[in-house]
Amino acid sequence: MKPADDSKYAGLGDISTKSDDVAQYYDEWAGEYNKTLADWRYEAPSHVASMLTAKLALHASILDAGCGTGLSGKALTEKGFASIDGIDVSDRSLEVARKCGVYNKLNAMDMQQLPLDIPDDRYDGLACVGVLTYLTDSLLTLREFCRVTKPGGYVAMTQRSDLYTERAFQDVLDTLSEEKRITNVHVSEPHPYLPDNSEFGDEILVHYIGYTVT
Repeated sequence: MKPADDSKYAGLGDISTKSDDVAQYYDEWAGEYNKTLADWRYEAPSHVASMLTAKLALHASILDAGCGTGLSGKALTEKGFASIDGIDVSDRSLEVARKCGVYNKLNAMDMQQLPLDIPDDRYDGLACVGVLTYLTDSLLTLREFCRVTKPGGYVAMTQRSDLYTERAFQDVLDTLSEEKRITNVHVSEPHPYLPDNSEFGDEILVHYIGYTVT
């Protein structure tokens, strides 16, 4: 059953990628976000957490890049990770995330402004769930993920199926492999993303992508 307020977030699949617009959109949504995503059967945080669990020890330090209201942080904690930091552009989403009690540190950061204020080789792993939609320069973004992740660390992320094609995401992964920044690249077949959202449904799916940083 679709939620009664499905139309309230009409245009989610095509909102502006400007940082200020994204921050405002998610600031306004933060209070209802978790419930709405549950109604839409959003399972991506759990899938990405499982990918990291398969590759990293549970004492690993994880960056939740674009943590929003904390859904990914909670999924990581449920898998047994205990050292998780989060960054996001939405201040109100970060306020909700703080109440989860699963993050060591939370910081407001605009992930379109690179480099991020994070040291090189800081984390053992990185999760980026539902965020690459708004980061249009895929190559620069993934290079930055490599920079902040230790060699041998693992990055797990999602990319919408339509944007994977539109932004030539496979070419980006191939370039990073040729630059010897990443190895052991895995790209899943398309999976349901927001199956009970009327705009996404069976039309906009999601790829789960992971790689080891070299």
